Amino acid sequence: MIPLLVVPTLTRHDLLVRMLESVDDAVGQLVVIDNSGRGVELPDGPWERWDVLPMPANLGVAASWNLAVKMGHRLPWVMVCSDDVVWPEGALGRFAEASSEDRLVLSETWPHWCAFTIGMGVVEKVGLFDEGYYPAYFEDNDYERRCQSAGVTLGRGPALQHDNSSPLHTPGPDFAAVNKRSFHKNQELFNSGQHGGFSPFRWRRQSWLDA
Repeated sequence: MIPLLVVPTLTRHDLLVRMLESVDDAVGQLVVIDNSGRGVELPDGPWERWDVLPMPANLGVAASWNLAVKMGHRLPWVMVCSDDVVWPEGALGRFAEASSEDRLVLSETWPHWCAFTIGMGVVEKVGLFDEGYYPAYFEDNDYERRCQSAGVTLGRGPALQHDNSSPLHTPGPDFAAVNKRSFHKNQELFNSGQHGGFSPFRWRRQSWLDA
């Protein structure tokens, strides 16, 4: 059983529905972080309860993942997955079996952070994700580097189907240029080895939805 499954979504709500329809294992609580704020209709599924959290602005990847961790702080571990994955039969259950309070387990499928479970023991050692990486890119590389420094071993879960397409369908005529700029700015932060942290002005400069 997955105690808490958190799914951030932005523009591809059709892929979100497809992902949820592939869930074939029990879920204690499903939480969808709707970074578009437009509202989402969810299909029925094997979850005991569900919540949709409409955000007034795009939190980005790192802040969405941090919200997932905070919501699950009383649990041994939580699962986060992208809205554009599809769960093969039995994969979700195998992911749960590989998870524990002291493990970070990533999908075998690249990019490996398309689905992961993170134990609260890992968060206690490593901390939360760096929200300076906004809206996406390199927040996962940064966390892996910090895990390595803290002596946390990364586990591998089963392979999934992943389209890697959701962020690339963000509307706006200038999206390609904004996306490229945010990628390189986040790359610079990662290469510096410094902690970014939340900055309202950085978030404004790198916003996707304003493009």
